[in-house]
Amino acid sequence: MGNCFVLSKQEKVLRVVKTDGKVLEFRAPTLVKDMLMNFSGSGISVSKQTSELLPPNYKLKLGKVYYMIPLLGSVTSDASSAGIISSVDVTEKDRAATRRIKIVVTKQQLQELLTKQISVQEVLSASGLEQKSCSSNDSSTNWKPKLESIPELEGSE
Repeated sequence: MGNCFVLSKQEKVLRVVKTDGKVLEFRAPTLVKDMLMNFSGSGISVSKQTSELLPPNYKLKLGKVYYMIPLLGSVTSDASSAGIISSVDVTEKDRAATRRIKIVVTKQQLQELLTKQISVQEVLSASGLEQKSCSSNDSSTNWKPKLESIPELEGSE
């Protein structure tokens, strides 16, 4: 009797790490332009630190890890001429001011929004999601739990 040792061929996959840390896996080589069709405003690089983006016709290879990098500023003429990314001109100030949120609204609120009777700000304030100013005191590093004291039991030795 003995140990069983099984040899199996490791399946190679192509991995793309998105900006939020999620990993996309592909089992076949893919072109950069095909990848960017679903992720406008981004480029693909071979490392996180590299500012050089891969060209649209570059074939992403199996067994490699690539990184999706957000584009800052205007898009290069190479990418826009290929029709991959629509004209994007985003400054840091604009990017910081935009936030995506999901809220649940009633049918009545939706109807009022569509007919322009109420604004989005009014819906947000009604749901308690009004814009709050963020200060350094609000950060999670300053948060401390409020703990009650725990009485000790006598004679529990």
